[in-house]
Amino acid sequence: MKKRVLVVGIDISMDDFHACIKEKGPDGNVRIKGSSKFSNDGKGFKAFTAWVAKRETENSTTTYVMEATGSYYENLAYELYNLGFKVCVELPNKIKHFSKSLNVKTKTDKVDAGVIAQVGIERALPAWLPLAPEYRSLRDLCRERLSLVQEKSKAKNQLHAMRHSHDKQACVIELKEEQIAFYEASIKKIEKAIKSIIDANSTLKKKIARIEKVKGLGFATIVTVLCETNGFILFKSIRQVVSYSGLDVEMKESGKLVGKSRISKKGNARIRQCLFMPALSATQHNERIKDLYGRIIERNPDKKRKGVVAGMRKLLILIFVLWKKDEEYIPNHQWNAKDIG
Repeated sequence: MKKRVLVVGIDISMDDFHACIKEKGPDGNVRIKGSSKFSNDGKGFKAFTAWVAKRETENSTTTYVMEATGSYYENLAYELYNLGFKVCVELPNKIKHFSKSLNVKTKTDKVDAGVIAQVGIERALPAWLPLAPEYRSLRDLCRERLSLVQEKSKAKNQLHAMRHSHDKQACVIELKEEQIAFYEASIKKIEKAIKSIIDANSTLKKKIARIEKVKGLGFATIVTVLCETNGFILFKSIRQVVSYSGLDVEMKESGKLVGKSRISKKGNARIRQCLFMPALSATQHNERIKDLYGRIIERNPDKKRKGVVAGMRKLLILIFVLWKKDEEYIPNHQWNAKDIG
């Protein structure tokens, strides 16, 4: 007997999620078996799995599909994975392009869940694998480090303004200096913990050491990018990585109207944040990125940030390619999309 295929599309947010079950029968026809909303917590998960179970049959297989939206999807994905279900986590830009192909004009959480379910009906999706324990620990540490670095930078700017103000308050300046010292000590502590985890994994340590040979890329930046992308496990192309990081370029053109092109900023903000300073440094010390920066500034003399963003994109691509190919860095080598296996 030919099995029925059930796909549960899930559109998830911080507090709740919408689910839509679609069934593809032996005759190939697709019908909706139910739509509902649940709370994004343990109680909601229990009600959700019971709701799906009532709609399953003996000759059906069930797949759960959701978007990789921030960290909101993770608890449900881990819950379903631990229960033994097939879970597929797709990149948001993939779902977006699929929705456009269906010419879906209404955008609600319920409709989005239906679109996500349709993706699972029409496409053979790879099964999601949870982060390895070391990646989970590293990601938490890297996120805290990035937050502390940002707070330290903010505090240093405030201290600079205080020292140049007319009425300087010595006690306030002293407190701000202590605050900066606290941030610096905390960052060192976290970096030590990150290095300890990497040192315990010889494969990880070796691959990161190879990427560190790229001028401008430091240990913390590389590890942060790897954690935020789960070691690029879901990515098959350079274009996907760039889009996921929000470093893809959006063009706005309509008829004779040609708007400005700019990066989408619709992807992972932490990746962009951790790449900005390395890219700024690379425009001075990495010959290839320095040349790229120079060409862009020559065309856009009043838009230096545009050159830095191009450097960010280039560094991200280098991390991706070197990680996927597991090869030594060759400064003058030109990698193409077909090089990625």
